[in-house]
Amino acid sequence: MKIKIRNHALYFVGIFSYIVSLVPFHVNFERALLLLPVVLINLPVLEYLQPKVMSLRMRWTDAGLAIVAGVPYIFMISPLMVVPVFSLFLSLLLFKERNTMLGNVMGTTFVVSLSLVWGNFVENPFLLPDVYWILYILTGALYVEYKIPFRNLDKKVTSIVWMVVVSMLIYLSLDSPLLLISLIEPSIRFLNPGDKLKSTKEISTMGRNIAKRDAIFLVILIITSVLAFK
Repeated sequence: MKIKIRNHALYFVGIFSYIVSLVPFHVNFERALLLLPVVLINLPVLEYLQPKVMSLRMRWTDAGLAIVAGVPYIFMISPLMVVPVFSLFLSLLLFKERNTMLGNVMGTTFVVSLSLVWGNFVENPFLLPDVYWILYILTGALYVEYKIPFRNLDKKVTSIVWMVVVSMLIYLSLDSPLLLISLIEPSIRFLNPGDKLKSTKEISTMGRNIAKRDAIFLVILIITSVLAFK
């Protein structure tokens, strides 16, 4: 299997999800170190398998590769695994129904929701940042799909989903209200997503801008989480 990195966004959210799983860094660092190679192996495997899953053209060798990559998760089994398993199942179902747009959204959600499983494995006592990250990326994935010129997605979807997300996070953050600061910039962006891109040539520029905003969101989330957990 020869892998050349093409899907930089996958590696971006994957590494960031690993970091989120450690926040606010009161974890078992031996387990965190053991987890790192698992993450670094999973990401190229996911990149390799993604186009095959989207086209529903997986071979037995591809299925075998997926199983091998999933073996470490036998040692991470917990009720939290329901979230990534459900996201993966829904993504596969959507691809089967030829709904590439929402299949991509749930596929991205699957990757970031692994942070919950990783956080539980490293004995992180504060998993609220993971919930913030997952719901933020889920809404961000819808935002991206709306922006793409050839996607048929109403701009109201992003706004409505984000309002639901914010309502949930306000309730979950009653004991840690500082984390809500991280929602300020995303709220401005998601509640008023603006017009679609005029050309597919603008997608790469949008991707870079979103990556920067994701990084800023993560930094604010880390700072507020550390302060809230003191």
